[in-house]
Amino acid sequence: MDSIPQKYKDLVGTKQIFSGGLFTPKRSEPEAEYDVLDIRWGSAKIMNVREMKEKGRSSYEYPTVEYLIKNNKMKRSRWTRGFAVPEINLVESN
Repeated sequence: MDSIPQKYKDLVGTKQIFSGGLFTPKRSEPEAEYDVLDIRWGSAKIMNVREMKEKGRSSYEYPTVEYLIKNNKMKRSRWTRGFAVPEINLVESN
């Protein structure tokens, strides 16, 4: 897999506003500002599940990136769930 696109790397060292299921889909976090400390490839892949059920394959499959984030209310920094990187389609690269 290619390296992480620059626009995602550029978020490291900045403050960003995040909300929603950042750490787990069962709990929605309120909108808050976080320091983005690091980035890494995630292990998840985003694909079209409906197409997978109907046709047995998805027309796209995107890798994910995870951010290490922290704000003043957190005792320690945490890795987020994966965010899709739609610039890289793993189906096309196979």
